[in-house]
This record gives sequence, C-alpha cells and structure tokens, in this order.
Amino acid sequence: MTKCLILGAGIVGLSTAYELKKKGFDVTIVDSNKKGQSSRAAAGILFPLSPWENLKYMQELCISGHNEYNKFIENLSSIDKKKIGWEKKDLIIFGKNTNLAKKWYKKNKFVESIFIENKLIKEEKNIKEKYENYLSIKNINTLNPQNLIEFYRKSLLREGVVFKNENIDNIYSYVDIPKNHIYDFVIVTTGSWSKEVFSEDHVKVKPIKGQLLHFKTKEKLLHNILLYNKYYIFSRGDNNIIAGATLEDVGFENNTTLEAEKNLKNFVYEIFNKSIKIRDSKMTFGFRPYSGNGKPYINRDLRNRRIIHNFGHYRYGILTAISSAKIVEKFIN
Repeated sequence: MTKCLILGAGIVGLSTAYELKKKGFDVTIVDSNKKGQSSRAAAGILFPLSPWENLKYMQELCISGHNEYNKFIENLSSIDKKKIGWEKKDLIIFGKNTNLAKKWYKKNKFVESIFIENKLIKEEKNIKEKYENYLSIKNINTLNPQNLIEFYRKSLLREGVVFKNENIDNIYSYVDIPKNHIYDFVIVTTGSWSKEVFSEDHVKVKPIKGQLLHFKTKEKLLHNILLYNKYYIFSRGDNNIIAGATLEDVGFENNTTLEAEKNLKNFVYEIFNKSIKIRDSKMTFGFRPYSGNGKPYINRDLRNRRIIHNFGHYRYGILTAISSAKIVEKFIN
C-alpha cells in the first residue's frame, strides 16, 4: 500500500488526506498548530469572489473547485450537511466591479448569473436606497470552515489516519530522517509557512494577513452574500454576520488591529441603513499564502521527487482544496 505523509492539517491538507484515503492510500498527517492558520479564519464562501483578478490557471481551478464541492455536498447526509454549516446563498455584486463581473460571467457560464437594473433595496431591504444595478449569481455553497475541519478530522480518524504534532524546520532534512523513509510520498500543505519549511529560493510564498469582522444584529440583516468593491458580507445562521476581509502585507503579525476593525465597520455602515446596530463584535485573522504571481504550487519538488507541493492558493485555499487534492493524486499515480 502506498504510504503518504501530509504536512499541514488545514483544509487543504485534510482535503488531500480525505481524497487519498478514498483511493486506498495509507495516510499520516503532521501539523504544528501554528496560530493564524487561514482555514480557521476563513469565511467559508465556496466561490471565487473576484475571479477576473486571477490568472486563467487559478480561474479554472476555482471553477473546478465549485463543481467538486457540488459533488462533495451532494454525497453528504442531511446530518453531515448540518454539521458543516452548509447553506446555499446567492451572491450579489454591486459597486465598481459590477461591469467587470457582468462581462466575466457572460463569458464563463458555469453558474447562472442575472444582471438586474433596479434598486438593490428591492432584494435586500436593509441596504441603502442609493445602490442599484447589480449582478446576481445563483446558488453559491457556503459552510463553516471550522466545522469542515472537524468533519474531516473525525472522518479520517475513523478511517485509521494517524495525526501527529511536530515542528519542521527544513523539509529535506525531515524526509531524510530514517523514521520517515517508510513514506513513498510527502505532500506539503503548509500554506503561508511553506517558504520557511523549504528555505529555498525557488519557493516564493509570503503571508498576507486577512482580518474578518464577526458581529450580531437584533433582526435578520441580509439574505444573500454581498460583494461591494473589495469587501464582502454575509450571514451565518440567522443573525451572525461576517464581513471581510482586509489584506495586509505585515508578515506574521499575530494580532488583530483597531484599524482593520474600523475599516470593516465603516464598510458595513456605508452600505446599510443607519438603523443597523452592530452587537457583540469580534475580529479574527488568518495568514493567506501569496505566491507572488497568484499561481499556487501544485507540483513535484525539483530537488526530491518524493515531495509534492500543494500550497500557495492565497484567497481560495478552501474553494480549490478538493481540486488540488485530485491533482496531487495524479502525481502519485
């Protein structure tokens, strides 16, 4: 039986383990539990919010990810769907990116999109009346990323997958340790910490910190996912709201900031009526792995052919996790 060692237990690593285990591989997962893992601080919108900004390769990977999640969720029981917090929502794009979005989705028809020349308040009653002319994308999958992590962990443990906690300073030294010779392949899914793990010039990944605002409202605020310029907002459950996200090139700065909170609150007050009150607000953050050119590393390592890269997905790690896992599987086979 082919033995695989996966480094990293975020959603990319867990999805990879899940897909490989389904194919009959022997899987072990090693994680270091670093603070700021992007999977645990993600919103859980399984859709590319601004695909026109990405390379064609990434656009195709995101489209594939959308389709893969449709199949994944279709095969879940109603109980498991509830456990991962799955909901279908529409995505409404308005503001300065509306025409770009309209043009892109007219060309890429993998989902239903409708351009509506009307006041947005007709769709979302709490939005300010001045907003009009928007693009509606139908039936977007959303879920709770932390719940998905727990679903994967429990499923993998039931299938006999072993989880270990270890710190890895250098991947090449690590795979050469005698105890690790038993693994046929080592799949690296270490996200923003990948450059630190490799310590090689050919891996160019840096952390971009993203912060999210979580809050509650007394009454239901909105029904859809809203994308206005660079920010998005949607509800999880009835009155739990997530607004995001800032993008900050500040290295591994392990905290949330008042400036980011102010920016996200200003965004909320900019688009909603003044009667909206933010309650019980808190901030979370995560480090997104940016590769410089927007293309993730999903390939064999040039120095050691036992090592397979699967990192650098930037803003779309969860969305592309299953598609990336299937590419890894092809490398192994």
